[in-house]
Amino acid sequence: MNAAAPTVRVRVRESHFGLLIVLGTLAIALLWFVVQKIHYLTDYSLASYTDYLWPRRAGLIPHLVGGALAITTGLVQIWLGLTNRVGTLHHVLGRLYATGVLIGSIGGFYMALTIPGPMPYAAGLFMLCVAWILTTGMALYSIRTRRIEQHREWMLRSYTVTFAFVTYRLVSYWLRRWLHVPESDTADNIDTLLAWASWVVPLLIAEPLIQLRSMHRRGRVAAA
Repeated sequence: MNAAAPTVRVRVRESHFGLLIVLGTLAIALLWFVVQKIHYLTDYSLASYTDYLWPRRAGLIPHLVGGALAITTGLVQIWLGLTNRVGTLHHVLGRLYATGVLIGSIGGFYMALTIPGPMPYAAGLFMLCVAWILTTGMALYSIRTRRIEQHREWMLRSYTVTFAFVTYRLVSYWLRRWLHVPESDTADNIDTLLAWASWVVPLLIAEPLIQLRSMHRRGRVAAA
């Protein structure tokens, strides 16, 4: 019997436990986001949408529905993919995830092109949708060409961008409520900053982690 086998199993369990903690934290943040935004789908009225969003509801609704589909299926996909549970469920959810990204990005592009306000703010939202499409497209291309590890890496990047919608609202809420940011030019500047930072900063953090994971994996293969 290989003496190293129990050690490997312990490391795998620890890795899975850490992944569960991360995904559980993301799920809690997602639940908060849903509670904050569900009224757009349950109360279809001007009072619910406000004068700002009501004229753009044709873009907001598919953006929310597609984004919700991508975020929820993506959580499960990360668990299945990183724990090598890549059966039928993984394939079906992958198609649903890609569909959600497509629908959500179309709505997002519409919102970015029609939304009033500073140009840098709209540009940040527009480029967020571009990053969403590109990272997901690369993930799909990788799996179609059977580059499994590259597919996992691009899916992690894609989900990082997908979760930016929750990150944006969570940080904005924290700044406005906990730091008592007034509704003024300062708040507009914060929104503009978050339109970029909500996806650029998480990608900058995720990329070194993705590369470290890849290096560790190659090191284990070389040592085997």
